[in-house]
Amino acid sequence: MVRKYSDLERSEAVKLADEIGPPSAAVRLGIPINTIYGWPGRARQKAAFAQSVISEMGPEAVVEENARLKRELARSRAEVEILQDALGFFVER
Repeated sequence: MVRKYSDLERSEAVKLADEIGPPSAAVRLGIPINTIYGWPGRARQKAAFAQSVISEMGPEAVVEENARLKRELARSRAEVEILQDALGFFVER
């Protein structure tokens, strides 16, 4: 089973790895060493991608797109809720 780590857990593990070294941090935290070695690189890629999107679209466009996506998500959640209620109605019959 694959363990999911929160962003806070990842950042704290990377900080600890920077302080005491990745092998020691892996043993202390019980995290596979390859996982700890991979996190900083992925964080840099994620930051670079976010920066490229912001520079490409502009900060205002990113804010507008985020608002549009939030509205779309809210609408989708409402649709799912309606469908779940309808399914519950038909299952009871």
